[in-house]
Parts: sequence; structure tokens; C-alpha cells
Amino acid sequence: MELGSLASFLGDSSGGWLALAFALGFVHSLDADHVMAVSVLSTQPLGGEANRRSGARQGARAGLRWALGHGAILLAAGLVLLLLGRALPMSLSVWADRGVGIVMVVLGAYVFLDLLGRRGHLHFHEHDGLVAHAHWHTDGDPAHRHDHGAMMVGALHGLAGSAPILAVLPVAARSPLLGLAYLLIFALGVALAMAAVSGLLGHLTGGLSRRRHATGLRALRAFSGAGSMALGLWLAVAA
Repeated sequence: MELGSLASFLGDSSGGWLALAFALGFVHSLDADHVMAVSVLSTQPLGGEANRRSGARQGARAGLRWALGHGAILLAAGLVLLLLGRALPMSLSVWADRGVGIVMVVLGAYVFLDLLGRRGHLHFHEHDGLVAHAHWHTDGDPAHRHDHGAMMVGALHGLAGSAPILAVLPVAARSPLLGLAYLLIFALGVALAMAAVSGLLGHLTGGLSRRRHATGLRALRAFSGAGSMALGLWLAVAA
């Protein structure tokens, strides 16, 4: 449906525009590059007592961090458009698309490097001068890894996809307040959908994180890594 026809259909219904914002956000989050990137972030091996519940929590957190970065960029771009009447230049969106492609290739490469290089070593610790003790630590163990990349990846995706999303904003927003509500509801739709997808992937990861399912987890991670690299190469070249 064209933008003019959509505006005529929804008319002055604020509720209709906000419902549309939620639906568009929900669907937008399921773009192939979004899902593939988050699949890499939410299928990391679990440390400690791995189970489906802890996996789902880890996956959902990764999806929500991605959505936070994505929403922050869209909110900033939308506020600039609403308050100043200036949209982000299309060239910026194109370069962001290429950046997304490069980041996805890097994410996929990281998965394979991690799969090939995962090994263990012994750590010794001494607490307050007491007798030192040792424990076995696997390189890349999630308990020792601090993943802050999800928000950055989400922000880059938000920048790349801002142009088509914000195109409907001037029509939807008869006031800055309604425009802000539109952006927030859109971001909510994105966050809920991505948390659900990444939570399901994390749930699967938790079930495969036990030693007897190690081969299945490696296969899942290899699939997500290969998909991320392939889609990233396509985005980087086609943008």
C-alpha cells in the first residue's frame, strides 16, 4: 500500500497509527540481517549450569541489548526529523548498510575462530593471602566474556534501516508528541519480537550446551556464523 493510500485509510486515528507502528516494528525486527546477527549473539555457549531456561534468558538479553541500540538510533534520527524537519541523508544509510555487512562478516568469522580455538587451561587464584586454589577455565567461557557488542550492532542496523522507517513519520505525526509516541511504540514492537526470537534461540542453545550435545551446538553456531558471513558479504557488495 502506498503512503498516500495508507494515510487516507488510517485518517486521523491516533490509535490506528500507533497500532501500525507496533506492527511495523514487529515485522521490521524479523529482517534477515537482523535475525542472523542476533542468532550469532544469542547462541554463545553457556557457562556453569547450562539449561534451557538460562539459555533463554541469555538469548533474550542479547536481543534486548540489540533492540536498545537499534531504538536509540531511530529515536535520535526521528527527533531530528520531527523537530528540525531534516532527515538523515540517504548516503549515510547506504554507508551504514555496508557497515552492517562488514560487521556481520566479522561476527561470522568470530564464531569460526571461537569454534576452532576453544580450549582450556588452569587458572590459579589467591584470596587475601590464603592458600591458592585452581580451577579449570575454558577460553571464551561466557562467565569470563563481556559481550557489549549487541547494542553497537543494533545501533548500526538502526542507522542503516532508518530511511524507509522514518518516511512514514511526517504523515503519522500530526504533532511532535504523536511522532514521539509512534517511534516509541515502533521500538517496543522491535524489542518484543527480537527478544522472542533471541530467547527461542537461547532456549535451543541451553538445551545443546550440555556436553553430550556439544556437536549439535557446534553445528548450530557454525550455521549461524556461515549465514552471517554470507548475508554480510551480500550487504557489503549490494549496498
